[in-house]
Amino acid sequence: MSKKLTMNIKQQMKKNDCQKLELVREEKLFRLIPGKKKRKLEASGVALLDDTTALVIFDNLDLVARVDLSLQYQDKNKLLPAPSLGTGFEDICIDYQEKRVFCLIEALEDADGKFRGFVAEYDADGHFIRCTRLSTEFKYENKGFEGLAHVRLGDRELLFALCEGNLGTNAKKGGGRMDAFTRKPDGGWEFSHRISLPKKASFEDYASIAHRDRHIAIVSQASGRLWVAMIDEDARTLVPGSESIYCFPKKSYGNVEGISWLSKDTLVAVSDKKKDRQPKRCEKKDQSIHVFRIPAL
Repeated sequence: MSKKLTMNIKQQMKKNDCQKLELVREEKLFRLIPGKKKRKLEASGVALLDDTTALVIFDNLDLVARVDLSLQYQDKNKLLPAPSLGTGFEDICIDYQEKRVFCLIEALEDADGKFRGFVAEYDADGHFIRCTRLSTEFKYENKGFEGLAHVRLGDRELLFALCEGNLGTNAKKGGGRMDAFTRKPDGGWEFSHRISLPKKASFEDYASIAHRDRHIAIVSQASGRLWVAMIDEDARTLVPGSESIYCFPKKSYGNVEGISWLSKDTLVAVSDKKKDRQPKRCEKKDQSIHVFRIPAL
């Protein structure tokens, strides 16, 4: 057997070395929101108000969509204004204890000329509270933070911010990472520590992060993979041997950019708009909201 053929077989085995997520239901977002037929809804993040309602954000709009998880058209589904420093958001998460909503701005040029991510904060009624910066510096405006998760450890409040690119740059490989920030007395966020993702999660990019009961899920849009592991927040590390990798049911799911836990084995996801360079099949699943179940091991 030739060396080239052996390499191709190994590569194909590696691609297929993951379980497929099970689709529960899905729908195009424009079909769920009153008066928004065929409008561009480039979904980039999702968080759950409760087990019946999702909040969806977009990287092309300063708006938040409220969507019933039945994924059927309802009058209570609507777009709500969300003023911020930028145009559009990359991810969204919720502090359920204080009823606060956080929307992530990937990166903006700061007063000192450096690119940094920002977090816009809103109360339960959608009123703007503040927009504060995250201290991590980036070289590129379009390769900043892509995912955001809120965690409480007793009286301590944390944000996990996921870098889009490997090594915090535009590198295609080399190491994913998330930076942790703690709440400051003035309401802002202070860098606490960094957690590097293991080799098993060496994806081309990182699109979103979700946290639930000491489990984190990270999705890669470019690699079309979902990585799940347990995290020890106190020890500031991942639990060895807790990792699993999943792929989406079809190759047409090439734009999944936001995820949130619905239950211990179910995730809600949203998809961005198909890119011009992508195959036509990706248009079938873009700008949509999906519910996936993690298969039993």
